[in-house]
Amino acid sequence: MLGLVGDSASGKTTLVRGVVRILGHDGVTPVCLDDYQRYSRDERNARRLTGADPRANDLELLVEHLRVLRAGGQITKPVYDHRIGVLRDPELVVATGLVIAYGMLTLTPPNITELFDLTIYLDPEESLRRAWRLERDVRERGYSPAEVVALEPARERDAARFIHPQRPLATTVLRVRPAASGRADALDTELIIRHGVDLHPLDPICADLAGATYPGLRIERDILDEDGREGDRITIESTLTPATAAEVADLVWSHLPGTTRVPLEQIGQTRAGSTAHHDPGLALVQLFIVGGLVRTRGL
Repeated sequence: MLGLVGDSASGKTTLVRGVVRILGHDGVTPVCLDDYQRYSRDERNARRLTGADPRANDLELLVEHLRVLRAGGQITKPVYDHRIGVLRDPELVVATGLVIAYGMLTLTPPNITELFDLTIYLDPEESLRRAWRLERDVRERGYSPAEVVALEPARERDAARFIHPQRPLATTVLRVRPAASGRADALDTELIIRHGVDLHPLDPICADLAGATYPGLRIERDILDEDGREGDRITIESTLTPATAAEVADLVWSHLPGTTRVPLEQIGQTRAGSTAHHDPGLALVQLFIVGGLVRTRGL
């Protein structure tokens, strides 16, 4: 099981989409944990709750369902229609080779981390995340720009209270920020792979990356991050060329014998409106994550 956690519009669905593309739809079960809302949007607003508040979510049912899926079972999962803010008929979900659980409160319930083989906290620069949420909420969820801005203070308050404290619990942190190169349409990506009691499944890949030179990609070993956790940091700059990205991808694939290769151009897809964009840094991150999962569980 892979657990993803991050604030609204931090890129969880985009990351999941790439992992599913690499491993194939038949072997992956994505589970959106933000569906476990107790109330409709109107009911939540009347109670002055945001979707990030644990009181607005049925965390007991969420934990029960994740335990069933971990055991290879099936659940009848709630479905929340984020476009109009109402609960729909529940859906049957059957566990397959990999369950990806993603949401704003993924690591909030006590002892939930024991269910996951790999956990990732998505931590994009705040200005990016706000822009992504504004674009998504207006395009997909029926809000006006003014409504999105008006809701921002309450959302940020609850993010600080309930979402950000989950970051120290994750085994991995994914950061995205505007490119240091200054290109307005480009992003730099960091993947922080934390050391723990057990060997992190990505450590052998990190060791290989550290032993080679790739322009636009660097790895720093044994850094101390802002949560006081020791680990390794992979930085992928927007200057990374497609040829170099392909070299790095080949190295990762060498750690995954028996896994069907997917062209790098077919993953790392982002979307703004109706326009799709391929980001080599995101593609490599998605491939790194799959590498860790395959090494951990032999998927």
